[in-house]
Amino acid sequence: MKLIRWVFLFLLCMGITLFAFSFLAPDHQQVVRSVVINAPKEKVYRQMLLLQNFNSWSIWGNADSSIRYTPNSIPDGQIGTTITWNGNALLSGKGMLQLTGLKENKEIDHHISFLEPEKIEADSRFELTDENSATRVTWTFTVPSKKPWNIYNLFYSLDKEKGSEFEKGLLALKLMIEKGSAAAIPQISTVDFPLTNYVAVRQPVAATDLSAFFSAHFRYLGQNVLGDSAVKKTIALFYKKDEKGGPADVAAAIEIPSGTNPPVQAPATLISLPTSKGIALRIRGNYTTDKTIAYHALDDYITTKQLKVKLPVIEEYTTADSSVRIIYLVD
Repeated sequence: MKLIRWVFLFLLCMGITLFAFSFLAPDHQQVVRSVVINAPKEKVYRQMLLLQNFNSWSIWGNADSSIRYTPNSIPDGQIGTTITWNGNALLSGKGMLQLTGLKENKEIDHHISFLEPEKIEADSRFELTDENSATRVTWTFTVPSKKPWNIYNLFYSLDKEKGSEFEKGLLALKLMIEKGSAAAIPQISTVDFPLTNYVAVRQPVAATDLSAFFSAHFRYLGQNVLGDSAVKKTIALFYKKDEKGGPADVAAAIEIPSGTNPPVQAPATLISLPTSKGIALRIRGNYTTDKTIAYHALDDYITTKQLKVKLPVIEEYTTADSSVRIIYLVD
């Protein structure tokens, strides 16, 4: 009897403690992200008004090629219209998206019911504000938490776990509107990377100095090592990205043409990358925005396929078409 009494008292104390902590814990989880789009509010609003367009730039839908959407009978763009989705249980699951509120050129509200793999109700708000001649879109995603289960919010942050997915979606929206393209996510291909020799300058460089570093050393390598001031393709090798403000370990490099043996003196050095499997994509246009989306796409591909990246990460810059080819060497 004493054992049963102690177990009962222990469970009672645990229950009281959890109930007390539930009053201290937040009653919701929230993610807030924003992006500036170089377009007037009217254009951005028209694009975001339709639920079918949300499916085009949402990172969740783009990550699942098996997903299928079913609209209801209410015309898209009107309050009350819904779209249900059904896809891979590990990627998108099953649920329903409903348009619940509109303020013309100012605000769009959604309610999202996630049905599988777990049941979650959430509210999503998009606020549009003028920013100079552009539009800032602020996405606020809120998941209410009932007591006493909200105690979980003390140990888990939706913002930290999923915030990057909202950033990817907003970047895809930006790219879609600014380019007028429905293909916001770059296409990834598998490659057989050959044995390649480079002449390079490798050193730690602060993130703010990367552009100046590459520009100066591409010119130096072309003129003083290869004797060609009009090199058509230059390469950046990233051995370590900057972390918490620290320097990145990078190399400015130029591929050595077959059959040549250029003289190499400090600060230049030779770098040889062995044959390897890899994944790659090519981007053009808005370099900063497109490159961010490209890296997100490559990282998602690596995670989905459970691959291991081998350093360095390669960026090839081609002057003929102003393109950048990003290559991940993988196991």
